[in-house]
Amino acid sequence: MRPRTRGLVWLVWRQHRAAFWAGLALFAAVAAYIVWQRTQMVGYVRTHGIEGCADWQTYCHGNRSDPLTGALMHLSDTYRTPLLHTGRLLIALPALIGVFVGAPLFARELESGTHQLVWTQSVSRTRWLVAKLALPLVAVLAGITVLAALYTWWWRAARAQFPDIAWGTAVPFDATGPAAVALAPLSFFLGAATGLLLRRTLPAMAVTLGATVAVQYGLGALRPHLMTPRTVVSDATGAFSRVPTEIFYTSWRGMVDGFLTRTGEKIPGDSCSSAVGGDAWNRCLTRLGATRREYEELHPASHFWPMQWIQAGICLAVAAALAAFCVWWIRRRPARKEAV
Repeated sequence: MRPRTRGLVWLVWRQHRAAFWAGLALFAAVAAYIVWQRTQMVGYVRTHGIEGCADWQTYCHGNRSDPLTGALMHLSDTYRTPLLHTGRLLIALPALIGVFVGAPLFARELESGTHQLVWTQSVSRTRWLVAKLALPLVAVLAGITVLAALYTWWWRAARAQFPDIAWGTAVPFDATGPAAVALAPLSFFLGAATGLLLRRTLPAMAVTLGATVAVQYGLGALRPHLMTPRTVVSDATGAFSRVPTEIFYTSWRGMVDGFLTRTGEKIPGDSCSSAVGGDAWNRCLTRLGATRREYEELHPASHFWPMQWIQAGICLAVAAALAAFCVWWIRRRPARKEAV
């Protein structure tokens, strides 16, 4: 006789095998596309001798008629858009996982009543829930980990060629490393918990989609504050000549900038945004005590991986809380009368 645990896992596999094979085909196609694009891009760069030519934003100081500059232009036109679009696809995958895997996982059975057939076969509700969660979660984590690793591999080869793509923006940050992996279980458990609460498939899918998008926007707003940014200061003429060029080239910029007073206080650049005209803007800055010394807050490249792990930790903590909620919710169900 087959052990009961294996029988439950087999039942879950039978229920979701079509979705598993469809998901496997999708993941394999995306993985193959990333490998192909990365291989083609690296081959083109090496063939035309433009490794790191965009470093320090020199762009080779050429024009379109120059062969080297023409090669750079072709590189950007051919590979920059696929890089960004693939990153956007990987960002969308957690939402798709939550909507089409997590939300229907329990909502469909609770809506149709088929869950009661399993519960009458000497299978506890907690074991049923764990089995239903474990198999899809393992498959999702395996697939998203491979894709995130491949996209990180592609991005590391492309970042020197496309210095205008800031590493702290959604692409590539949310599509690379542990941050990309951690978003998947968060969305998955968000969908599962929503399905348990609403007990209706379509409403659970809609709510999961909205909640996952809201979480991603929230993480984007929180990201600049995950670590304390570094402040760089210009000289008396407003030039950042003392700041190494590689700091500007490799950093995530655009958070906060402005002017310093004689005492070193910071005046954000948007403090005089309501002033219309150059003279009005200058008078506003003078009234605030601004000097010609400027400052800028940025995240250096050394912040990338710590911020990746911090964001991943936040997502995994919330995912663990949602998983615990699912277990708590299903355990309290026996005290309530089930709807037939």
